[in-house]
Amino acid sequence: MTNVNVNLAELLDGKKNMAVPEAVDLAVLQEAQKYNVDLQNLENVAMGKTETAAENVVNNADDSWSGLDVKLFDMVNLVFDKADYPIFVVQDDYVVYVNQVVCDVLHINSKAALHHKFLELVYRDDWNLLANNIGEMLTSHKEVNIRFNDEKNKILGMNLRAIYLSDIEHFSFILVGDKLKEPKQKNAGGNLYDEDTGLPSFFLFEDRLQMAVLAARESGENKNRYGVGVLAINIDNINDFKKLNLDEVVIKRIADNLVFNLPKVVTVSKGLKYHFWILLDRLKDNFELDYYIRQIKEILERGVSDNFTRHNLVWSIGCSIFPQTSLSAKEVIEHAIAAVREAQKEKNSSLVMYKRK
Repeated sequence: MTNVNVNLAELLDGKKNMAVPEAVDLAVLQEAQKYNVDLQNLENVAMGKTETAAENVVNNADDSWSGLDVKLFDMVNLVFDKADYPIFVVQDDYVVYVNQVVCDVLHINSKAALHHKFLELVYRDDWNLLANNIGEMLTSHKEVNIRFNDEKNKILGMNLRAIYLSDIEHFSFILVGDKLKEPKQKNAGGNLYDEDTGLPSFFLFEDRLQMAVLAARESGENKNRYGVGVLAINIDNINDFKKLNLDEVVIKRIADNLVFNLPKVVTVSKGLKYHFWILLDRLKDNFELDYYIRQIKEILERGVSDNFTRHNLVWSIGCSIFPQTSLSAKEVIEHAIAAVREAQKEKNSSLVMYKRK
């Protein structure tokens, strides 16, 4: 065996060239670690094996992950798919990954979403909202509510935070949403609370009205007699919002405005045929009734805002009072319905007080 003495430092510096010898003094190998030389990698290169382990993983992975950090691909398989909150991965404005939660709530399949522009999933009126806030979302983890169009033409809002991905070739980030709320459990009498607005249901409203009327009837036996007012509210131009897929958003905004601005003693509930029912308990006189009605009309006249757009409302209100116009809880509701129907005939925002014949 021929021994060849090699100065490894000179070879690494490029100062000396030499042909590959038939054999090498093993003492040379002892210097490899000193110069941070990976002998295993050198051996692979010499044998024509140029792919690294990372390249093997990327080449075997789905093409949608091309260019992303290989560690992210592993993490998605282990964590993202089993998460119970929505996750999107966006690369250069295109969707490269959505987890099962996104597929379920938007009624899409993952392959249909991949390689489409992310904005195609976002409700159009929120495009500017996303563009104006994505910088803060990436740098300060700002949470923004973004609405999406699902395959059933409905709008679903998600509170999203963004995580920037270190990717020198692409602009990539992850959007992570809050855990979606579980549907409320139903009981034998129907839902106690409306799932969309969180308001008491009409069934619960009837129970509260019955109790209020009984208490008011008993109060008639002493000097502190008081009344009970009921208002039925209908949003007459709700079909205009349905055409824009905004009807659920508008009803939710109105519900929030009524609850936030009216006193806590006022019960605002979700209706069946008519959108809202309001219970005014322990009314002292007509002045107090006028005060509540004025507040409610002002709230509706302000309309609702949808990010950058203000929507005007056309509404009808029917009002009845126990014991002035109605003698029982059942009559109060029936008379409020009759009054709201009269208000709807006006074809503009109006209120009708029921008058006993």
